[in-house]
Amino acid sequence: MSGACLLGAAHVAWPDHAQTQAAHGSTSEQANGPGGAAAYLSRQVRLENSPSGCRPPGRSPSPTPAAARLGRQALAGGLFSPRPDPVEVRVFVHLLRSRRRGRVRRSRVRSQVDVLNAAFAGQQSRFSAASPFHFRLVDVDVTVRRAWYRMNQGSAAERNAELSLHRGSGRTLNLYVGNNSAGVLGWASAPTQYAERPLLDAVVIARHTLPGGGAGRFSAGDGAVHETGHWLGLLHTFAGGCSRPGDRVRDTPPEGRPSYECHRHRDTCRATGLDPIHNFMDYGDDVCMSQFTRGQVAKMVDAWTTLRDFTVV
Repeated sequence: MSGACLLGAAHVAWPDHAQTQAAHGSTSEQANGPGGAAAYLSRQVRLENSPSGCRPPGRSPSPTPAAARLGRQALAGGLFSPRPDPVEVRVFVHLLRSRRRGRVRRSRVRSQVDVLNAAFAGQQSRFSAASPFHFRLVDVDVTVRRAWYRMNQGSAAERNAELSLHRGSGRTLNLYVGNNSAGVLGWASAPTQYAERPLLDAVVIARHTLPGGGAGRFSAGDGAVHETGHWLGLLHTFAGGCSRPGDRVRDTPPEGRPSYECHRHRDTCRATGLDPIHNFMDYGDDVCMSQFTRGQVAKMVDAWTTLRDFTVV
């Protein structure tokens, strides 16, 4: 993934720490203080409103004008056309480790895929909308290379790892598990980036966020759910703060700033609706996050149909 132009929303945050990176692209979180989070969020809003976008050089051609138009409509929540059939997402997991550190049991990988399926089926909460996405684990590979194990977002190590290990098409989730040196819990590319850099299409998570990991409140596997939401086209619920269009989803109440804890009745905007603290696309801990909305499901389905489903397997 490109480190020069970071466009997107980010990952589950450490308690009281967050780093957000603007709309429609790769995303990450890092251990910064609340002031740093606010500053980064302001930069996110500016990038969301920037017309220039991200055009990495030397990549495959952009989508056709019709596909680009449909993609913009999908990400704006303007299509909302339900897809009744189940959608199978093939999953390739790439475990990155050094000679001495980073071993991950396959049972934890299987548990992570189970968490993805439960979350996207709406099974974590009776208030969550169910999506048609089902994740099928196809293969797990292990690479012993310290530079890749410790890779950070936008680094040469990340690019080399993804160019070497990526498998499948836009309908394939490539999940990289390592232990980046920046203290980031994870990041993801967005569907709008796939046509220009297909081999860098990825979700990257820190291994301690897998179920049974050592990230405390963030060790139940919902970090990968959050990042896969970005991979399917969702922004943070607090994107844009209280200003329209916010996260570009019609049924998520506006949220002025990230929620790091599970405070009931939290309301940071004057508009109708309490903050969506239980939404997977906020920054709550894994116990707190349990829901997608119908609008978010529709947006993910539309982004899948227009930006991922047309690609060759």
